[in-house]
Amino acid sequence: MTKTILIAGGYGLVGSHIARHIRRLMPDARLLIAGRSPDKAAELVAELGNASACAMDSADPRAALAAAGPLDAMVCALQDPHDQLLAHAIETGCAHLSITRSVNDMASLLARTGNSTLQAPVIPTAHWQAGITTLAALDLVRSAFDRVDRISIAALFDMADPIGPMTLEDSGSFFGKAQVLRDGTWCWVDPDAEVASVPVAGETIETRPMSVLDVPSLRAVTHARDIEFRLGIGTSRGTRAGGAASHDMEITVEGIDASGTKLTRTRIVSDPRGQAELTATGAALAARRAVGSDGRPAPAPAVLMPEAILDAGEAMAELRTLGVTVEES
Repeated sequence: MTKTILIAGGYGLVGSHIARHIRRLMPDARLLIAGRSPDKAAELVAELGNASACAMDSADPRAALAAAGPLDAMVCALQDPHDQLLAHAIETGCAHLSITRSVNDMASLLARTGNSTLQAPVIPTAHWQAGITTLAALDLVRSAFDRVDRISIAALFDMADPIGPMTLEDSGSFFGKAQVLRDGTWCWVDPDAEVASVPVAGETIETRPMSVLDVPSLRAVTHARDIEFRLGIGTSRGTRAGGAASHDMEITVEGIDASGTKLTRTRIVSDPRGQAELTATGAALAARRAVGSDGRPAPAPAVLMPEAILDAGEAMAELRTLGVTVEES
């Protein structure tokens, strides 16, 4: 059955990449590209096929959503300041995914979903790169570890890698108090007091801890007692090689293997297409799974993290087909 998917903010930098990846993964889907200026979506709509643009202001999207008709899923690549997009998804029974809801603003989602009877999954995908980072870490964990003690993740952002206006507006909040897990205790730390130089894909950069949903997600799945995510600015693999900026991450896992031997493994994930493409890949994979267009039944109507609905090994295989480097250092 043909699925109808609305992408709010679908003609922006990340949103347009999400639309293209959904089209790649779901050739028959009907796509609605929504935003304040639908004329800006004309070229993308023509490129995608079986797509249309619609005017929608996230501050008051009710009329646009009513005109859109029944939806199978809604992907939010913009802010939903009053939870109206979330409320519409819950009321009409379509799946809801958002790449913008951070650790700090999960409370309203939990309150609204916890006071509703869900008919379709609600999937917060505001992890770093829309869940790809957590999936890469879990794939590494499952390859060798019997017990995980520590997970440390560092991402390198190259200033030559384009970011959309929404990300630019949000960048000031990236380094507010950061949630980390230390010796099994949740802590909120001042990033400026925790600056550290760490290697990421061959470049040593100055990093600061940052709050991302990957940290609580990895705690829930692995039970590790120490987890942190760090972000720094540097020169990416792609730029160093004389090409376009890549988005690079280094994930280190410490623990023990099945024989009880201490083990440390490090994985590098590097997308030569940059951070927007990697985020879009994660969001599109989650969207396809949310509506059951991958040949399996759709997930249960519940609040589900991306790692709860996507197989980590399958996700890494998909990345490799797209030219993303996933390697042990």
